[in-house]
Amino acid sequence: MGRSRHPAASRKIETRNWKSEEWARSVRLRSGKVLLRFLERLTLHEVYDLPDKARERFYVKALCKAVVELSTCEVQDHESPDFLLDRNGHRLGIELTTFHFPPAPGDRPRQEQQSLKDRIVEAAQRLHHAAGGPALYVSVYFDGHQTLTKKDTKPLAQAIADAVLNYPVPNSVKDPSIEIPWDHRPERIAGIRIHGSLNSVDKLWQSDNGGWVAEISSDHVAQVVRTKAGRVSLARRNCDELWLVIVEDLASNAAPAEISKEALETTYEAPFDRLIWLLPHGPQAIDLRLRLAVDWR
Repeated sequence: MGRSRHPAASRKIETRNWKSEEWARSVRLRSGKVLLRFLERLTLHEVYDLPDKARERFYVKALCKAVVELSTCEVQDHESPDFLLDRNGHRLGIELTTFHFPPAPGDRPRQEQQSLKDRIVEAAQRLHHAAGGPALYVSVYFDGHQTLTKKDTKPLAQAIADAVLNYPVPNSVKDPSIEIPWDHRPERIAGIRIHGSLNSVDKLWQSDNGGWVAEISSDHVAQVVRTKAGRVSLARRNCDELWLVIVEDLASNAAPAEISKEALETTYEAPFDRLIWLLPHGPQAIDLRLRLAVDWR
C-alpha cells in the first residue's frame, strides 16, 4: 500500500524564484554560517526547488544537526570532496549523494503513466489555488487498474481540485491529516490524503508512484558506494578523514523509497572512514556498518 508523505517542520520565509540568476549569484556570494542559517529555514517545497549546490548545503546543515560532534564545525564548499569541515585543524571531507531508486528493466510504460499522474496533480494544484483554496500538503493515489491518457488530464485535475475544495481540511500541520472518503472523490482516484500547511503558505501536491514505496536493499546501497568510490583517491588528498553521506530525501522527485532492515544491518566494504544514511528533514543520521578495505586506502 502507498503511504502519505508527511512534511517536515520548518520556519516561514518569503517566496523566492530559486532558479533565477540573481538568486543563484546571491547563493554564491553568501558564505559559511550565513548561508547555513539561511538554508536551515527552508520549507519542504523550497528544498525541492533549490539549485544543486544550495540543496547540498542544506543536506550538510542537516548532517551537522544530526551528528552532535559536527555541530560547531566550519563548513567550506569544495569539489573533491564535496565539502570540507574543520574540526580543530582536522580536515573532514564529506562526499554527498542523493539516493534515486533505479528503474526496473522495461519500465517505460510505468514512467509514462507516472508522468501523466504528475501532470494531473500539478494541474489540480493550480486549479485549487486559483479557486482560493488554502495551502496544503496533498498526496493523490490513482486507481492502478485504469490506464490514463492525455485526454484525462483536464477533467481529472478539475475533479481532484473540486474534491479538495469541497471537503473540510486541516488548518495547520499540527492538525491530524485527513483522508477524503470514496464518495467524495473522483471515481478514478483511489485515495486523497491531506496534511495542513506548516505556515499557511508552503504547499506541496504529489502523485503516488504506483501506490507503493520501494524497498532499498543492501545491493542498492552497495552500488552507490561503488559508484562514489571512484572519487576517493582525489578526495583523500584534500582531507584527513572522508565520509560518504547518502541522502534519502522525500523532497526530491525520485520515486518514494525506504531503506530496508536488511540494508541497515549489512556490512559494506567501502573506501570511506564512515558511511551515513541521512534523512535530512528530521534530521536523522544513521551509521551504516562499514569495513574499510586496505587496498582502497
